[in-house]
Amino acid sequence: MRLLTLMAVITLILAAPLGLLDLGLWFKASSNMAEFLVAELGFRVDLIEDAFKAVYETLVISLFGVSSGTLIAYILAPLASPMIVGSRLATLSRLLANAVRSIPAIFWAILFVILVGPGPRAGALALALYTATYLAKFFYEILESVDREHVNSLKVMGLSGLTLASAMYAHTRRQVVSSILFMLEYNVRTAAIIGFVGAGGVGYYILHYMSLLDYPAVITFIAVTMLFVIAIDTLSYLARTRV
Repeated sequence: MRLLTLMAVITLILAAPLGLLDLGLWFKASSNMAEFLVAELGFRVDLIEDAFKAVYETLVISLFGVSSGTLIAYILAPLASPMIVGSRLATLSRLLANAVRSIPAIFWAILFVILVGPGPRAGALALALYTATYLAKFFYEILESVDREHVNSLKVMGLSGLTLASAMYAHTRRQVVSSILFMLEYNVRTAAIIGFVGAGGVGYYILHYMSLLDYPAVITFIAVTMLFVIAIDTLSYLARTRV
């Protein structure tokens, strides 16, 4: 209860400068929502096939980001763990991963759109880079959760470097798989957003129809995306429970 009380107080304090305590704002928002629902709400059946194609492209981008990012993170994470490498190299690797991760994925998408042109290739490369640094953080924290006595016994057996990391990964397989599945869920949502800057996926179509003020088309693409995300979340949850 103390934590909830603290969060409630902080929320109220921060809501004031944001103007969220203004009742007029909420009356205006309610009025705008009612007007939108009455005048603009709709669904375009003729765009369902295009929506599924866009969502499929989003899935491909997301899966590539996870698969390639996992490969990079698998090698990078041990280099960021002082239990496996020297403290200087571990610090440098962490700083590198933190620097990349601190930049939102949409900015990496913009960079790759400039480098390779607009389309799903830019989105896939942006998510691969972003996923790699995120998973690297998850992985080295997982590696450092391994009991030190177990690590020392592996070192006594002559394991070091990547072979030592592989043995530690095997010891933490459940956490590693859970992290990968989490990133898949995260990437599906992110891939839908980076399309706003021309990096492919369903976001490109949503932005296109928004610019045309074709809200029924926007709702169609959003609805199909929501169904897809719910399906991915459900499958991911079932997979984690069986690891």
